[in-house]
Amino acid sequence: MIDVKAKISSFFIFNSNFGPREGEESKRILFFHPSQVGTDARKIQVGLCEAVVKFMSTFSSEPCEALQTQTKRHIFYQPEKGFWMVLVVRIPYTTKALSAIGESQGDVVEPSVMYDLLLSAYKMFRMFKGPFKNIPQEDIYTICEQFFTAYLMSRNLTNDISDVIQGISYLPLDKNSFFKVVCFIDLLEVNYPDFKCVSFVYNEQLIWNGLSNEDMLTLYQYLVQSLLPKQVEKEIQGGAVAAAQRHGRFISPPEGIRSVEDLERIPKVYLTREDDTEAKQYYLVIYRTLSATVCFTVDVSVKLELEIFKSLDAFIGPQLSTIASAISEQCALHALQTAQLAVSDSKFVYFNRLNLAYKTSVSILSPVSKLMPSTAIKPEVLSIIAGIHSDRQSLGNYGEVIIKTPDEYWITGKTSNEREFYVVIQEKNANLKDISDEVKRICEAQMKGIFFYPL
Repeated sequence: MIDVKAKISSFFIFNSNFGPREGEESKRILFFHPSQVGTDARKIQVGLCEAVVKFMSTFSSEPCEALQTQTKRHIFYQPEKGFWMVLVVRIPYTTKALSAIGESQGDVVEPSVMYDLLLSAYKMFRMFKGPFKNIPQEDIYTICEQFFTAYLMSRNLTNDISDVIQGISYLPLDKNSFFKVVCFIDLLEVNYPDFKCVSFVYNEQLIWNGLSNEDMLTLYQYLVQSLLPKQVEKEIQGGAVAAAQRHGRFISPPEGIRSVEDLERIPKVYLTREDDTEAKQYYLVIYRTLSATVCFTVDVSVKLELEIFKSLDAFIGPQLSTIASAISEQCALHALQTAQLAVSDSKFVYFNRLNLAYKTSVSILSPVSKLMPSTAIKPEVLSIIAGIHSDRQSLGNYGEVIIKTPDEYWITGKTSNEREFYVVIQEKNANLKDISDEVKRICEAQMKGIFFYPL
């Protein structure tokens, strides 16, 4: 896999309106990575991008999206009017003679991965800091520096399938277990009406979602990419005895909630709840026991009191521990029943655009797929899948395509009513019928109740 982070040449955010006069160019740059780049070099890079954006605006009303030179690729994203985020990635350069022999794509970073990085970075910033336009100019430089520096350090990006298609891994439960989760949430919200449950996550799989899909994806990424890996590391270092001494604890803020000072450190987020017409600010409270994590929101107008959190801790701990144990038993049983499916060398990806549900062959091997490296897929294969996924018109609402690469990889892409299913098979002596039959077998085994074939 390609380490995308190592190939990032620069990442910066600018707004030309912040330094309109000559000599104020540095005021336009809200954030620049890497930090060791000098002021003059920053001005040159940002100035080039400003010129490109302005030049392209004369030909199209659509914002500029990309610029590529022999050695670098620039990806542009305009999240708000006047604000531009630019990611620059190094690309391999080959001479014409070498290209004639056959240029390897192994070191090329898929453009959709770069664009999704920009999009995810902005959504994460907006969730925790609010829109750029709402932040005073005198404060925005410090806020961007603190947030995006930490964000880039926390992202463990590789050019793999989980970055090509970003979704949410859901945990399927039997009726009784799911009913227990719903009853727990209802009972909690009745007893503590100020605390609204927005998500219930077991390991890295979502069971309950009380947010819009866009907000849930951002919150989910924050949990599985940043917060939960740190908590798992703490739990491993603490040992099983320390974990067993308590039913659970608040992990947001990370140090827990034990004093009035801790209440002041509870993070605030901008979310769109069911009754909201636009994003509002809430306190984000996260509680974890065993492998279960529950996220709550509290309106910022509510006065937080330590006694309420102590009572909530005593209420949640025992019940959540019991539910988590029951889910653990069911997951263990499900893993045994599907173990034989993991033997195949074939790899598959399922994605539902309606609810962002995401499932891969990796999740069969481990319920915490993002904490563990996924099975390697060649960059050339990923590029093909990314192309099909990003070009929604290629297959339409219902369609199928089978592609064979020179090194004997077969990639099948299927769509059906906003649902996508991709299968990667490496088989030297296979033909179209063999591949079609194998894809059908995998689809029927993994996608029970989801029909990609005519009845």
